[in-house]
Order: sequence, then C-alpha cells, then structure tokens
Amino acid sequence: MRGTFVRPSQPAYWLFIILLLVGGDRSLGIQLTMVQLPSAFVMSWVLVLLYAIPVAFLVYHLDLFEREPIALVAAALIWGGVIATGLAVYANDAWSSVVGKVAPEAALDWGAAIVAPPVEETLKLMGVVLLFLIVPEEFDGALDGFVYGAMVGLGFTVVEDTMYFLMPVLSSGVDQTGPVFDTFFIRVIGGGLYGHVLFAGLTGMGFAYLVTSRAVLSRRIAGFGGCFAAALAAHAMWDSPILNDLLANGGAPPSQLSVILWSTLKGLPFLILLCVLVVVATRSEERSFRAIVSGEADESLFPEPELRALGSLWTRRSARAEAGRRLGPAGARLMGELQSAQIDYALVRSRSESAADPALEPLRRRIRWIRARMVPVSGALSADALPGAAGVSVPDWSPTHLVPVGGVAAWAVPDPSQPPVASLPPGLEVVVESRIDDWALVRAAGGLRGWIDGRLLVERH
Repeated sequence: MRGTFVRPSQPAYWLFIILLLVGGDRSLGIQLTMVQLPSAFVMSWVLVLLYAIPVAFLVYHLDLFEREPIALVAAALIWGGVIATGLAVYANDAWSSVVGKVAPEAALDWGAAIVAPPVEETLKLMGVVLLFLIVPEEFDGALDGFVYGAMVGLGFTVVEDTMYFLMPVLSSGVDQTGPVFDTFFIRVIGGGLYGHVLFAGLTGMGFAYLVTSRAVLSRRIAGFGGCFAAALAAHAMWDSPILNDLLANGGAPPSQLSVILWSTLKGLPFLILLCVLVVVATRSEERSFRAIVSGEADESLFPEPELRALGSLWTRRSARAEAGRRLGPAGARLMGELQSAQIDYALVRSRSESAADPALEPLRRRIRWIRARMVPVSGALSADALPGAAGVSVPDWSPTHLVPVGGVAAWAVPDPSQPPVASLPPGLEVVVESRIDDWALVRAAGGLRGWIDGRLLVERH
C-alpha cells in the first residue's frame, strides 16, 4: 500500500527496526541520566520543541505539490532523533580516540570538525537511503529528498540540543535552568538555521536527485557528490574553531551580538545554497505539475490563474485571501479545498496510464463540486423576480430546458443541507450551464442563476 512504512517484506525495514533497538538503547540511557535534573530537563525539551515544531511545519509544507506521508515523516524524525544520535555516540567516541592518538595536537581544536561531519552525515544519509529502499515510490524528485533529509536532521537536532543544553547543568550537579537558556541562545537563536536540518537537507536532496533524476548518470553522481560535500563542509565549518575569535569577550560569556555575527558568517553561504536548491527543485516540480494537468480534456478544471496561484505558499495564501474577500470565510476555506483537490488529481494522474483512468473521475467531480459552491448566485431567485417569468427576453437568449409542472426549488449552491433560495415557476425557460451529478446550474433570461435537481428538467424542443 502506497505511503505505508510498515513493510515486513522489505529487508531494509527490518534493518531499520534492528538499528532502532541498538540506537534507541543508547539514546534512552542518556535521557534517563538527564531526567535526574527535572527542571533543566523539562526546560530543555520545552525550548527545543519551540524551535522544532515550526521548523517541521515549514519543511513539511515546502513540498507544494505532494505532501509526504506522515508515517514516513515520523520515521525520518525517529531515525534522526533516536537511531542516528544513538549510533553517533558510539562512532564519534571511537573515531575521536583514533584522531587523538594519530594527531593529538590537531584533535584539541579540530577534533570535532574532523570526526563529527563524516560520521554524523553518513548516519543521517543512511536514514534517507533506508526510507527510499522501504518506500521507493514516495521519492519523486529532489524536493522529496530534502523533506526526508531535513526531518532526519531535525530529529537529530532535537535530541542533540537537549544534551548540549544539559551539559553545563550536569557538570555543576545543580538542577538549574540558567545554563539551559544560555546554550539555547547560542545553538538555536544564534545558529538554528545552520544546523543539522541544513546539513541533512542538502544530503537528502542530493541523494533523491541521484535516484530520481533522468539526467545522465555522471551528472546525477556529480549532483549527489556536490550536495554531500557541501553538507560535510557546512558541518565542518560549524564545528571548527574558525571565527571563534569573534566570541572572545575577555573571559566573560560572549555577547549576544557576537554570537549572531559568528553564526551568520559561518553558516549563511550554505543556507543560501540550500535555499537556491529548494527553489530550483520547487520550480521543477511546478513544471512537472503543469505537464501532468495539461493532458486533461476539461480545461475548466485547471484555469491558468489557479495554476499560477499553486506555484508558492504565498500565492496560494493570496488566492485564499482573495476568495475570502469575495465570498466570506467559507470562500477562503473552499479555495483551500479546491487547491488540495487539484493537487490530488495531479498526483493520481501522474501514476495513471491515461486520462481515462476511472480513478480520476471522482477527483474531477470533486473539483467541479467545490468550484460550483464558490459561484455566487447572480441576483435573487424568486418567482416574480426572474425575467423569464415576466416575459423579458434578450437577443442571444437560447433556452434549452423548461421547468416542469409544479415548479422546482433552486439553491444558491448544490448543497441540499442549505435552504432553497427560490421556487422556479412551471414552464420557465432556462439554459443548463453545467451539471454535477444530479445537480444542474441553470440560467434564466437576464442572467439569474441557481442550482436545481437536473433530473426534473424538461428538454425544450
């Protein structure tokens, strides 16, 4: 089943479970140690979640044309926060010991920059690779790799940051929150944009480009290698002593301004690189989306203004706001539903052999249904207000149907839960503008419109 993470038939799934048990054991042991300082422990988790929740929301919604399954997003977070962090403790200790013996002087200042980047970035990359091996159909482009990689990095950040927040508290042996806030400012306020989310996002994007792009193999390998090298360089720069002189404050804690300047100079170039890659990947997905829906025979399902509105989070929000101004709060909600329905159609169409796939028809009806509910009735429908009832005619009036004997009720929207707005008189001449299931949008002379039970109409001969 598409989007399902639990796949016992996949060897990669069992490898994930085994490594979860190994890494989870170490991660749980560390958390149990830290919980002995309850005030600092709780404050650490509160602060890190204040950062992590909005970042997770932003990363998840950056993939505009296909939301990743929540189960896989959760698996990515678990890999980063439980498996990768637990395994990294073992691997970092082992390699730090090796570097300390081979180059003891370099290890003092550069040990973290030498050991942590290759160890931790490789472990985080393993999580993205395993997700691909378990659920390969969820990797459609580079942006999918960014989302999964960034979520792995976010999970890693959450757990690692709580460890760093509590280190000074554990050293003092006093349960206090002051050192937690100080470390929070340095690692999150100062450098929150440049941490593991950035590193793993670059790596995940490179890997997805490697396995999903149709470019020649050498170009795909170069793209993946460049992204992985950029992640290693960004991580090494962050852990290195470069620019640490900016933090010098005569033995006192560094000022907040110096921390922000230090983190900006260290991480900004890599953040810019990631933003550029995300924009490029988003534009690529937008072109693919347009190519998919261009094959739809009913062009009214995807008018150009709505296609343009789907191109970014900001234009989508603007379209919803405009619908809200025209139709009230319900209009904004319906525009959001329309955008989701259009994306759902494209997703199913991309996996269908042709536009005649029966699975597409319910999605077409859904789009038409939502749009119909967004069409305001022109004028007040009533028996004495309809021009047809008063004998008014217009030059190009070509009625196609008649209201049957006994008349019919008319609604402003095709929703029987709403009260009718009028009762159309028998014999009234109307034009059927569109149909949705049993509903018909009819127009009388003069342009007045309403939704009625189309099965009751009498065809005009």
